[in-house]
Amino acid sequence: MAGLLAIGAITSIGLGAILTFAVDWQWRSADRPLVGLIMMAVGLIALSAAMSLDRQGSGTGRPTGLPR
Repeated sequence: MAGLLAIGAITSIGLGAILTFAVDWQWRSADRPLVGLIMMAVGLIALSAAMSLDRQGSGTGRPTGLPR
């Protein structure tokens, strides 16, 4: 699950950066650079959550592979 979240987070950061820095067209109803910055911020939060979930492991406190 953490791997899929990390992929989505990196995608969100990349698309947000493209909207903020690489696109020159304008929207009438939204501020494009602001939307890109929000996407990058959400991507960073999701990436930190994915890294935290990955570090947590199984959550049981026991090493994996050992019998109960």
